[in-house]
Amino acid sequence: MSKDEVDKGQTPVKSPWHMWVVGIMTLLWNGSGALTFLMAHLGMLSNLSSEEAAYYAAQPLWYVILVNIATWGAFFAGIALLLKSRLAFTLFGFSFAVIVLTDLIELVGGNSRALVSEGGMNLALMVLVIAFMQLLYTWRWKKMGVLK
Repeated sequence: MSKDEVDKGQTPVKSPWHMWVVGIMTLLWNGSGALTFLMAHLGMLSNLSSEEAAYYAAQPLWYVILVNIATWGAFFAGIALLLKSRLAFTLFGFSFAVIVLTDLIELVGGNSRALVSEGGMNLALMVLVIAFMQLLYTWRWKKMGVLK
């Protein structure tokens, strides 16, 4: 117990065991997404069709920067979660907002991969749902005082 907690009469809130599991899973999920997006733009993914390669090549730089902010922001949020930093909530929130923004930009522009196939739609929805769940998870632990 820290001196501040003793002075305030608070008992320390112990982090749950699953925070480690969730933190590691977020690093793996968000890190793989960030790396895949980066490699796709560098033309280093061997399983890309010519249509997908053209899709990535046609994206404007500002859009690529936004997606990188979303993916790497979520990766660093996973690190913050493992460090029990309340910055995790802010990073996951920012990442979620940018994901929603980039999805909307692509949907309105009519060039979203979600519009091309059922698999693309499922992946887009899965990314959105997982990002929202990460945000809710960190909100709960921030509210309970686990994240400092």
